[in-house]
Amino acid sequence: MPPAPLAAPAPVGATLPRAERLTRRADFVRLQEQPAARIRAKSFLLLVGAHAEPGVTRAGFVASKRLGNAVARNRAKRLLRALFRCKKACFPRDVDLVFIALAPILEKKQRDLEAELDAIAADIQRRTRALAARRPATQAPERPKGRPPWPPSSSS
Repeated sequence: MPPAPLAAPAPVGATLPRAERLTRRADFVRLQEQPAARIRAKSFLLLVGAHAEPGVTRAGFVASKRLGNAVARNRAKRLLRALFRCKKACFPRDVDLVFIALAPILEKKQRDLEAELDAIAADIQRRTRALAARRPATQAPERPKGRPPWPPSSSS
């Protein structure tokens, strides 16, 4: 008799497509430094920012080492991913979201997180209403940091 598989395959639709995930560090940093909205629930902090590409809401999930060991951090991120998948309708289109896990998430079940999200859903809609309509303006090129190049160019 063949051995049983270690884990059942994920059901269709249970994973987030790459287009719906924040994958670059720059996107996380941008949202953490300049969020358009910060919305706090008991178990997580939600950062919302504008997204340049229309048609999709992207999400990223963060659990710091302060939360606990790798098992605890992965559980927290897994709960937040499941929350996002189940409640996509609560979020406006064309925005980027970063969910930051807070310590109380480790004692919560999925239904508790869904209740927390339902409690802040009106706040999410209110604070992001105008955000989905506008696109981020093109930014001016950054000036190089540090010392100027050597030798200095002479303009004579």
